[in-house]
Amino acid sequence: MSDLALVVTVAAITYATRLSFMLRSRPALGGRVGRFLDVFPLALFIAIATSGLAAPGGTPEVTPALAAAAGGVFGAIIFRRNLWGVLGLGAVAFYVVRALTG
Repeated sequence: MSDLALVVTVAAITYATRLSFMLRSRPALGGRVGRFLDVFPLALFIAIATSGLAAPGGTPEVTPALAAAAGGVFGAIIFRRNLWGVLGLGAVAFYVVRALTG
């Protein structure tokens, strides 16, 4: 199997499983699990975005990843932890800083 076919197959399986969970109607969870799932998208996005902040030497480095992390935080504040707001502002901040810094 070629590399491209493998990537496309894995992507199709990943997105199909995620889509199947999003299309099923189910009640919102309450309690500790519900609170955790409420803030999980923000925490996940910030963890992914900030993983690129440290250079291989271990010193902090200002990169578009820092802008993505800040955009994700502002998106969470502005849109009240809405997943699309967090991802949208984080992505916009990343690409704007990347375009400005080259």
